[in-house]
Amino acid sequence: MVIPQLLKSLEPMGFRRLLRQTTPGYLHLEGALNTRFGAVPCDVYVDRELRSFPNVLLKSPLPPSLLPIAPHVGPSGLLCYVSSSTAVFDIYKPVTQTIAALRRAEEVLDRVMANDLVNDLQEEFYAYWHGACCYTDIESVNSTEIIALVLGEGGENGLAFSDNAERTKAKLGHLFSDISESVGLSAKITTKAPPRPLIDAWPPKTVKALLDWQAALDPNCRRKILKRIAQGYRRGANVYAVVLDTPVGQIGALIHDLQKHPRKKKIDQSMPIFDAPIILAPVARLDDRYIVSRNIPGQETLSGKRILLIGCGTIGGYLADMLVKAGGGCDGGELLLVDNQWLAAGNIGRHRLGVNRLNINKAEGLVEEIKMGMPSSRVIALPVDAYSLDLNGFHLVIDATGEQPFSQWIAGQQALGRMGGQRGKEFTTPLLHVWIEGSGEAVRSHIRKQPVEGCYRCLCDYEAEGHFLSVLGGVDPVLAGGGCEGQYVAYPASVSVQAAALGLDTALAWANQRPWPSLSTRVISREHDSSAGDVTILPKLGCPACAS
Repeated sequence: MVIPQLLKSLEPMGFRRLLRQTTPGYLHLEGALNTRFGAVPCDVYVDRELRSFPNVLLKSPLPPSLLPIAPHVGPSGLLCYVSSSTAVFDIYKPVTQTIAALRRAEEVLDRVMANDLVNDLQEEFYAYWHGACCYTDIESVNSTEIIALVLGEGGENGLAFSDNAERTKAKLGHLFSDISESVGLSAKITTKAPPRPLIDAWPPKTVKALLDWQAALDPNCRRKILKRIAQGYRRGANVYAVVLDTPVGQIGALIHDLQKHPRKKKIDQSMPIFDAPIILAPVARLDDRYIVSRNIPGQETLSGKRILLIGCGTIGGYLADMLVKAGGGCDGGELLLVDNQWLAAGNIGRHRLGVNRLNINKAEGLVEEIKMGMPSSRVIALPVDAYSLDLNGFHLVIDATGEQPFSQWIAGQQALGRMGGQRGKEFTTPLLHVWIEGSGEAVRSHIRKQPVEGCYRCLCDYEAEGHFLSVLGGVDPVLAGGGCEGQYVAYPASVSVQAAALGLDTALAWANQRPWPSLSTRVISREHDSSAGDVTILPKLGCPACAS
């Protein structure tokens, strides 16, 4: 009964059902989208299960304002008017949702024809760039000469493009036993123009079509592509690979049979390359810069920074992993992990490391685990006593030991100027503490970036007087185990992960210079209420660590 109701509701909008239905699973309608530039005929395909937004296909000939390229209009006239990642089709209101969708399609088309970009829609170009997927691992933004790597015997598993072959082989070695450098030539070319398909002339199948496509988008990029392919042709290359670095990502094209019509004489300046066939290659990026920034676009990562993480236990183990995925140890930076203890059987239940690292140093075990996932990251293990460290030369020092005596000691070292500054002056190295309260009732972080803020020892003294407690009434750790030597504070691994997450959030706030209180608290237990919240504490008069 819903479809007849839908058809009746769409009649006033000018949409009617075709007598001959040719697309299984879809109800085919035709009509027009009304814009201020006139009505644009279209076909509408409605999911017969009424579970998704209808597809809108503009009919040929398209209005001149949409040719030869237009945002959100595919090569066959498919109109992208809604983002499936942000909009949800209400399956309980299919009629009103379909009507609203077509109204939205009219609005988007009107704005596109007016050359007004629809900012809440993403460029959907990758949906039109079909072909054999390849990998790119191009770390430097300035790289132009790149290496083509053949994956698998005879290239049966595709290609990878890199500006450092050894680094890329380390990343892909677990997938392909045979990785060799291609004898062909490759180039990375940067364009500032978002890629869009040529309407009614897609996909490009020859060098000429590739150049014509870029001529409509970025004539300067077209010249660069032609220049590089011509260089390859003159060097005798039969295969040439081009990776385009665009504002919305990378795409690749593989050109074959360049030497099918070679020049007969060296003095011949003609280039019979325009009919050479090309293969489109969607790209899966593997470069560290992309991996660490993908989920925090537009923000500063921890790339390029020298970070010292002290304590690789239940908090530090997870935090080290998170720091690397946020850029720690990437792009010329370093992440140093400090711990002189070995992983015991009792640690495994809530540690980042597992039984495969039993009875080895925690810092060294973490480096081995991290290198398995991010082999190009510069992560270094220091299995030494933390009190013996040289604390100078770091952008950020993180204390994840959870040991109050050490945390107070290192707070004093910062105040004394032994972390790159001088006592009473601006610090050059912020100090971040992360710890768990009681038996996991709450997790906290404290960062001191300048002398006007109270230090970790100040906080301890405040807490002794009943101030800045994490939860109302304070916490009392619940000990488990047997005997004085075998007792420990019990809490699940989920608490450790949340402490690590708070530590990462604090570090990223510092990297982005966002306002962030020196003391942050996240209450985990539903049985407790927050006491202090997130505040910036002032130095406590007479503090032996930071006040003279």
